[in-house]
Amino acid sequence: MPAPCGWIFGMSDEVTAYIAAQPEPQRTTLTTMRATIDALLPRAAECLAYGMPSWRVDGTAVAGIAASKQHCAFFPHSGTALAGVADRLAGYDLAKGTVRYPVDTPLPRTLVRAVIARRLAEAATTPDSKGFRREFYADGGLKAKGKVKDGELHGAWSWWRRDGSLMRTGSFDRGRQVREWTTYDRASDPVKVTDLGR
Repeated sequence: MPAPCGWIFGMSDEVTAYIAAQPEPQRTTLTTMRATIDALLPRAAECLAYGMPSWRVDGTAVAGIAASKQHCAFFPHSGTALAGVADRLAGYDLAKGTVRYPVDTPLPRTLVRAVIARRLAEAATTPDSKGFRREFYADGGLKAKGKVKDGELHGAWSWWRRDGSLMRTGSFDRGRQVREWTTYDRASDPVKVTDLGR
């Protein structure tokens, strides 16, 4: 049984099978799109979700691709992310949360990068179903994660370096730093602990 989306890093056998099952020229176009997204989001989990190849960062879906007889499609898994790059989408067939493009012409890398950047920025401002807010690096790596209450940082938060190593952990009480704050070296060993009290 395949692992749930968000647990697999690197190329997914399910995505490979989905793309291999497509006729030409869709197969070549999706292969190019996959390579583009993998290069832009090297720390994303690639999987099959919603019946299509998808990429998730810390469980948040940020990109998807699919093929049909008439067109190929790119999905940022958001109904609003495309609005932020509308000026770059002239000439494409759009639906809410979907960019349709010719079966034989992948989207330009610069456009895919712009849509993914918009989706990551949007994901950073929208808490997930468990109330966690995340911040991401441009490559999809997790930068920070924690909860917000009434617009202020609240509860446990963690921060990571660009290389993915844990950098710092600490807690907030409605925006105020409280309790223990720990700084880590690149090997995730604590190097400094500061007790800020309640």
